[in-house]
Amino acid sequence: MSIDSALIVHKAALPTAAQLVADTAETGVTIVFPADFELDQNVGGWVPVTVDGEASGFNYGVQSLTGIDPAELPDGAAEAGDTLLAFGAQGSLSAETVTLIHAVMGRRYRAWLLIEDELLAPEDDWGPGASLDDIHVDRRGTPATLAADVEAYVAQHYPPITPDPHARTKDLLKQLVVPLLIFAALGGFYLWSQLQ
Repeated sequence: MSIDSALIVHKAALPTAAQLVADTAETGVTIVFPADFELDQNVGGWVPVTVDGEASGFNYGVQSLTGIDPAELPDGAAEAGDTLLAFGAQGSLSAETVTLIHAVMGRRYRAWLLIEDELLAPEDDWGPGASLDDIHVDRRGTPATLAADVEAYVAQHYPPITPDPHARTKDLLKQLVVPLLIFAALGGFYLWSQLQ
């Protein structure tokens, strides 16, 4: 499962990774980024993080909005900021980690959420010093708990599909049919040429 989303921010307002860790800690969640990671850095790949002691991470990239065709951006993107922070979650814990980062960045740094070509503006009263109480783990739950809840829901409502016991045999036969037909045709031509 991959979930892609982005934040549009003003690059000058980006916090350091250490400040984002401190802000996230106010929600009751401990996130540890790699030592050399900064939010303005275009990683262009996987960023391993630790969330409350559990290994997680997400794909991350940074791009200036000037490098993106305006036709590909929704209305209001220029007002939202000058930099796009792209996130790609892999799995439930990764998705919950990205969701928490989005929430903190929206509330404290007025980041606009871009998901599925829809741009969502931060609330008017959000900004530096905004309260993070409504996303505290006491009210919302930890990322690990939320991820486990999602996985339990999926397991309950979408049981695994049992494979067809004959599927492997069918696949093998499908792979052998063409070579066998070619072999038979070549053998037939050879026999026919010998009988002439």
